[in-house]
Amino acid sequence: MHAIEFEAVAQHHTLRLPDQVPDGIRLRVLVLMEEDKHDDASSKTAVRARRNPSPMLAGSVVMHDDLLKPAASEGDWNALQ
Repeated sequence: MHAIEFEAVAQHHTLRLPDQVPDGIRLRVLVLMEEDKHDDASSKTAVRARRNPSPMLAGSVVMHDDLLKPAASEGDWNALQ
């Protein structure tokens, strides 16, 4: 048996499996749920902890394009036909 460990947040009682899990394969699933520390409804919404990059990467990325500018038209993508 091969084991894969991953973290996921259930939405509408559904989990998305990693792409490395092939279709049609038989799975054995164990679900471990974190205990809520608060009882109010707003705390039951799962919120992923924000991950921060390594401080060693600081200053190593330079942004050249405007990410908010609309994408070019379809003809500018040079997509394979």
